[in-house]
Amino acid sequence: MFGSRRLARIAGIDINVHSTFLLILALGTMQWSRFGLRGAAFGLLSTVLLFACVVLHELGHSLVAKVFGIPVSSITLLPIGGVAMMTRRPKTSLHELLIALAGPAVNVVLAGGLLVLGLGWLGVDGLARAATEVGTNAPTARTLLAVLLGTNVMLAVFNLIPALPMDGGRVLRAVLAMGLGRLKATRISVVVSRVIAAAMFAFALSTGQLTLAFIAVFVFFGAAGEVRAEQQSTSLEGIAVARAVNPNAVHLLPAATLTEALQLLVTTGQSALAVVHFGRLMGVVTREALMSALQTEGPYGYVTGAMLRVVPQVQATESLEVARARMNEAAAPAAAVYDGETFVGVLTERELAQQVAVAEAFERGGSVRPGPFHGRPRPVP
Repeated sequence: MFGSRRLARIAGIDINVHSTFLLILALGTMQWSRFGLRGAAFGLLSTVLLFACVVLHELGHSLVAKVFGIPVSSITLLPIGGVAMMTRRPKTSLHELLIALAGPAVNVVLAGGLLVLGLGWLGVDGLARAATEVGTNAPTARTLLAVLLGTNVMLAVFNLIPALPMDGGRVLRAVLAMGLGRLKATRISVVVSRVIAAAMFAFALSTGQLTLAFIAVFVFFGAAGEVRAEQQSTSLEGIAVARAVNPNAVHLLPAATLTEALQLLVTTGQSALAVVHFGRLMGVVTREALMSALQTEGPYGYVTGAMLRVVPQVQATESLEVARARMNEAAAPAAAVYDGETFVGVLTERELAQQVAVAEAFERGGSVRPGPFHGRPRPVP
């Protein structure tokens, strides 16, 4: 029922709009509808332009990230703002700092341009009067200018509040990480974020600002997610792919049927199966793809019709964090593992989650984790 649809594609980045975004358009229209049809049209237009500024803000993050070699798959517009989907984290704290600052910098530039336009058109007094009359008089072009100017100032200032997962929180973490390391910096930033979120929530309740209260809750719980994500990345960086992939996993032949493949998934407990022909990987089929194909092709359809033919590749000696990044970049549910040019097996999100759980168990127990893999994995028979 709820999902996202692509609206445009800019610089290789999909601009998606979540279905709930329609609620914001409706609210924006209703907010100004008391001024009649013209007011409703103004509300719709100003809301669209407001979120156009949000898109430009996220593009600022995304384009700087791409300069540093970080692929960005999409930007999604949500009722609370925009989210840029970067497939991996920045390599250095300086990169994270510059990426985080790029979004608010776009709003500063937009606000500066609108300010110059407003001063040249209305003068100081006229621009101040247009700002104070927003919402009290019937909207005009001057009202739109004042709204957009105020919006960009708000986006720049609000996003620089030092609370994760907002831009200011990432700036704080990046600065702290330069001297303390990323994980410790994240933990400190989360404490700061939760204090700010609690103060924000108390202020919102005392003033009756429900939207601000919702944002405070989002910040409070979103900050905790940053610590877990950082712990997972740190854990995966220290584990070689060879330790997670099962070289003895069952493989399929291209002539296998969907029923045979599903039976193997059930009996082996694997979440995906490789389709191999004379030692060469043809594709990967997941449980979800099998179930979907069974509905359309029937039980005797061939597995080749359900398999993913292009999957990211990773070497067995590389880290699981590298593997996860490549899977994210390709938006693929699995990666093909190789030892040189020899196919070894398939890695999925399930194996990644299992390795994170094992690493966390070692850390809680105070035990020494297994060291990095230095040998060669055993090829698939």
